[in-house]
Amino acid sequence: MSESLEEIALEEADFLTHITKPIRNFELIDNQELLINCCNNLEKDEQPYAIDAERASGFKYSQRAYLLQISSATSDIYLIDPTSMKDLTPLRQLLNNKSWILHAATQDLPCLFELELKPGEIFDTELAARLLSLPHVGLGGLLEDELQITLDKEHSAADWSKRPLPQDWLVYAALDVEFLHQLRKSLTQKLVDKNKFEIAQQEFKALCSWQSPGLRNDPWRRTSGMHEVRGGQDAAIVRQIWLKRDEIAQQRDVAAGRVLNDAGIVEIAAKKPKTVQELKDLASIKYRPAKNDAEIWFEQLQIALQLGPDQWPVKQKGAESYPAPKSWLEKRPEAYHRLQFVKAQLNKLSEELLIPVEHLCSPDLVKKWCWDKPTDQLETINKWLISQGARDWQAQNLAPVLLSSLDNPKVD
Repeated sequence: MSESLEEIALEEADFLTHITKPIRNFELIDNQELLINCCNNLEKDEQPYAIDAERASGFKYSQRAYLLQISSATSDIYLIDPTSMKDLTPLRQLLNNKSWILHAATQDLPCLFELELKPGEIFDTELAARLLSLPHVGLGGLLEDELQITLDKEHSAADWSKRPLPQDWLVYAALDVEFLHQLRKSLTQKLVDKNKFEIAQQEFKALCSWQSPGLRNDPWRRTSGMHEVRGGQDAAIVRQIWLKRDEIAQQRDVAAGRVLNDAGIVEIAAKKPKTVQELKDLASIKYRPAKNDAEIWFEQLQIALQLGPDQWPVKQKGAESYPAPKSWLEKRPEAYHRLQFVKAQLNKLSEELLIPVEHLCSPDLVKKWCWDKPTDQLETINKWLISQGARDWQAQNLAPVLLSSLDNPKVD
């Protein structure tokens, strides 16, 4: 430890202490020798390890980690630059199958998995806060509520691919893991007091094998403003330009929106400019970098315009797709009434357990059961929920609700 908390408290107001730099020493690890030394030092300490990752979202195409922050409860804080390492084996040997503390784990796990870093146990401070129905679940709000400290957060949206990293960015990065161990201790006690520790343990265990949803089929369909696209030909234009934009963004390793934003794609589809100059003059392109690639977008527009109706995109109908719930009353009224009953009961259960309704069960899973009604026995409902990915605690609470929906007078 380099300084006490009081020695760096610059201001106190309303019983909050504002922290501007880490209490502990921190070190940038940007070569192989330093990596080996820091892993050797951390290996001597007790788990869990507090871990965070910084990406360059909004700047780069990839979601790779450009900085890893790691510490034990008592160690210095190590800021590891994975882009400068030839071999991350020492880090994998240190962290794999060990206990980690993360905040908002699903944000960082994809880039950690990409580096072949895999936890044995996880404590997610954000998820713990959600299960406790705390008023704030972001790191800043939790630190204020639980530890009565505030941090500067002005570099959260920075381009972490930048080299060298400015000193104030490194300070910010170190603070992200500085207090995770203390936060874990505080939240653990609350989970125990509220009889939610076992629930949290099941949720944390599921995170260890969590998989990113990845790209959906036809990701171009999620283009912002797609609801304004009218007709198959316009959809074909959006698809053609989106795919080309994605290809260019990947080649340049630049965020797709910085190559051409979604508004530009939709406007090209809607207005179908007749010349390159007309395309350059579109409101969504005129003053943006996308103007430099206007000839590319115009070429893609021409390709899409030459497609016949049989080559236009068709409405998606996946193997397990379900109609919009608002149409259920007409198409399958018994399923509609089941869904309305289950939703109401889940809201009541959420209030009783003091757990947000979105954590009681996946909304898609509820819709799937209400539409298909795969079984009408409590034990088999419970087994079905588990087979669909529900945790034991979720199945135990949800199965009776689903079964009771069958006794609803409006349900068959």
